[in-house]
Amino acid sequence: MEEKLKKIQQDYINKISSSKSLKDLDIIFIELFGKNGEVDQLSRQFKDLAKEDLKIVGSLFNLIKQELEKTISTKREEIKARVYKGLEDETFTFQHQVLEAKKRKGHLHPVTQFENEIVKLFNKLGFVQADAPQIDTDFNNFEVLNIPAEHPARDMWDTFYIDKSSNTQTTNHKLLLRTHTSNSQIRILKNNKPPIRMMTLGRCFRYENVDARHEHTFEQFEIVYVDKGVSMANLQFLSEYFFKSILGKDIKARLRPKYYPFVEPGVGIDATCVFCKGSGCKICGNIGWLELAGAGMIHPKVLEAGGINPKEYSGIAWGVGPERMAMLKYGIEDLRLLKSGDLNFLEKF
Repeated sequence: MEEKLKKIQQDYINKISSSKSLKDLDIIFIELFGKNGEVDQLSRQFKDLAKEDLKIVGSLFNLIKQELEKTISTKREEIKARVYKGLEDETFTFQHQVLEAKKRKGHLHPVTQFENEIVKLFNKLGFVQADAPQIDTDFNNFEVLNIPAEHPARDMWDTFYIDKSSNTQTTNHKLLLRTHTSNSQIRILKNNKPPIRMMTLGRCFRYENVDARHEHTFEQFEIVYVDKGVSMANLQFLSEYFFKSILGKDIKARLRPKYYPFVEPGVGIDATCVFCKGSGCKICGNIGWLELAGAGMIHPKVLEAGGINPKEYSGIAWGVGPERMAMLKYGIEDLRLLKSGDLNFLEKF
């Protein structure tokens, strides 16, 4: 096992060193740390090791993992610095740059452009836009969505709580930065009578490790559809309508069972991989599909909390991350670029 670890270490250090682009590094990152990557595969073998061997191998495994992560990060900064320097070298003189800057016209951010496109798509189906506060109570963000205090499902959301320095506050009155746009659901259900077709778009916050695919501050888009006879067939239709409109007419959607406490049943929604068109590649883990959205039938407890009779009405909650979708649509390699404020990047859109 030790020899295998050291071989992986040396092979991937060589790969990282010879990388020429951020895309190369993203592929290497997925090969190493993806769901079925080298690191994941190795860790699954630990259960077969004796305790004495596990102590040695486990320590070496962590050291090599940290070294590879650091090597990728260092190489990424090196490539970015080289690219930016090349751009600077190819520009005109400083005076010419000043003149060009004066002529520069602003435009909408690529994510804003994409979000406007999504809103128009669902406007065509009769969905109306609603909003909810970014700072909200624990009750609206969790409790009313069938996620009571101390429920294990809370581990799915690494939450930023706001310290009010009060020992008398109850759990459901704690303030937090919302972890999802689902805090709009209770407001939508309470303030509207079925049939309901509404959508929410806005910023959310989670205590995430920032990398090429994750941010602590991100956008979410969500729809709430409640009426008599709403079923999973409606969910399938809305998913394919969205994917085909955004990614191309040849894209299909499939539903897989997945747990979300505020829906029953819950599903992860996959789209045909846009890179290999379903044949299988490294990006999709050779399965031909990419998970892009989460959804399900609104839980009866959530409908009841909103004053709607679950025996008479059913509903769909369906959500997607606009930034990750924009990465696929525009061919963006690193999520962090979207909030970088880098004009060289933003002017491409």
